[in-house]
Amino acid sequence: MCPAEGGVGVALERSTGLSLRELMANIEAERSRLMATLNRITGEEMLNPGVVGPWSVKDVLAHVAMWYSRAVTLLFQAERGKPLQLPRSNVPDWADVNAQDYQSQRDRPLDRVLADFDGAHRQLLKRLEAWRDEAALFDTRRYPALQGRSLAEVVWNYTGAHSAEHRAQIEAWLASRIA
Repeated sequence: MCPAEGGVGVALERSTGLSLRELMANIEAERSRLMATLNRITGEEMLNPGVVGPWSVKDVLAHVAMWYSRAVTLLFQAERGKPLQLPRSNVPDWADVNAQDYQSQRDRPLDRVLADFDGAHRQLLKRLEAWRDEAALFDTRRYPALQGRSLAEVVWNYTGAHSAEHRAQIEAWLASRIA
């Protein structure tokens, strides 16, 4: 799936009534659900392949952390009035970007991946808490690079919705091990 295009299963309402606090609460709620799932898995189990194709839970978390970091980068660019630099893919499902991320992260130890997973989340919250122009965050015309999407929608797709997608995959993997 492609978080950059909103290709995940949990949508963020485009309603202008959604606030920054609600966006943050939605991200936090999904993070809590993902953490509850992860708490059912030992560190050793996190290294087993086969969760998503050949990926382990560790690989999935490294992948999620990369997308959280991309959201942080977009917020940083927007805060400074810089053009938004979105990731680019040559295929609709972003397999090329995800494969490149996997190659760069696959040999990293679990403790470093978990530290990055937590750190990227903390950085995201820090950026959102410091955000001053709530209208800009939800304006679908403010950032041309987003092609009619709001920055809030893209941040949600990169983080909360992406976490929901991979949480479901991890839960399916857990269920398959029991069956």
